[in-house]
Amino acid sequence: MATNKASMEAAAHSPLRILCVEDSPADFELTVKTLETAQLNVEASRVVSRELFESAVSEKSFDVILADYRLPGWIGMEALEILKERGKDTPLIVLTGALGEEKAVQCIKAGAADLILKTRLAALPAAVCRAISDKSIEETRKRAEESLRESEARFRALADSIASAVLIYQGTECRYANRAAQTQTGYTENELLKLSSYDLIHPDSRALAIERGLDRVRKAQGSVRYETKILSKLGEVRVWDVTLGRIDFEGHPAGLITALDVTESKATEAPREHGGFRDSLTGLLSSPQVQNIFLGEAKRSQRTGRAFALLLLRLEELKQINEKYGLAEGSRALCQVASILGQVCRTADAPARNSEEEFVIVLPETSAAGARRLIQRIGERTKNQGEGTTLAISAGIALFPQDGPTFEYVLRSAKRGLKRMETSTSKEFVHSA
Repeated sequence: MATNKASMEAAAHSPLRILCVEDSPADFELTVKTLETAQLNVEASRVVSRELFESAVSEKSFDVILADYRLPGWIGMEALEILKERGKDTPLIVLTGALGEEKAVQCIKAGAADLILKTRLAALPAAVCRAISDKSIEETRKRAEESLRESEARFRALADSIASAVLIYQGTECRYANRAAQTQTGYTENELLKLSSYDLIHPDSRALAIERGLDRVRKAQGSVRYETKILSKLGEVRVWDVTLGRIDFEGHPAGLITALDVTESKATEAPREHGGFRDSLTGLLSSPQVQNIFLGEAKRSQRTGRAFALLLLRLEELKQINEKYGLAEGSRALCQVASILGQVCRTADAPARNSEEEFVIVLPETSAAGARRLIQRIGERTKNQGEGTTLAISAGIALFPQDGPTFEYVLRSAKRGLKRMETSTSKEFVHSA
């Protein structure tokens, strides 16, 4: 083979340091002569005992070790064990006068580079060169992997130190996501690696993402920049300012995405009636936003089989408050409710202002009992607000998917179950069946 021929040519110029573990001087001389006849430049030494072998491999490095299978007091395969214990990967070729097929297979499985019968030493030069070549290839592979790991470590350290999201995609498959990408999307790195880009990109932006991806492919150099919407793990719509470039990943071309989250700045530009992200009065999520979150949570519920709750709160007598005390007092009451929701909701919950006097909260992976406990906490906070207008609030609970397949269905179910909240913990609320 070409590889062996190249190895033999190289060996002819560079001395091969060979250690023979052999108790027969005659066999040792025959072995060396066979290698030299094949025009290999050999520098060979011989040991017999285990102790001398250990001493030799500790003091010097060898290209190949030739070990007789049967030796006085030990066997040649024990030499392989000694090499492994010392962390040496020197190839070992077993030489034997006669050995059954079963033991020969065992030697190869145990890690011997080859097994040569002493009656067929003509095959030894090629076996030596093959073993050296295989070791060289393995060392090159290990160095390449180490280099890649070191490079990846440097890349990760750099990528994790910046505020922009960094992702690497091959097709729709995510191959890498930095910490900022995990924070902004709400997914862990492992979850992003399993998530198709189509599941991350908002449906409204998928056509644009495909078009910009094709633009990047058409460019021989450079990158493309565009804005796109994504869906976080909780279904929240985020806006990214994306720069799409190219990178080689594991020897194959890949798309390198760096994205700056511009959601908040975009929210200030979009009025509430046009789907702004935040309600301008209370600072809670807007109605379009909570519907997006509901959609994302519904998809996750369909995948996991776990239900979630929607809690509807209505500030009763808001119209009367506005008429009796003025619009400022009505606004203050609405902000008071929003403040209470901010105090009692979990990080994963999504409280929003749904209409003039209504609030909704999407409660991921929450049962009706969990929603009732939240109502109790809201009631306690309402009771302890102190001076000011007394807040009269009604609450209703509905569950997805039990109470409907869409946001509108579930919201109507919650409205049918609206009941006036008490300012104590004794009132029991049940979701409508």
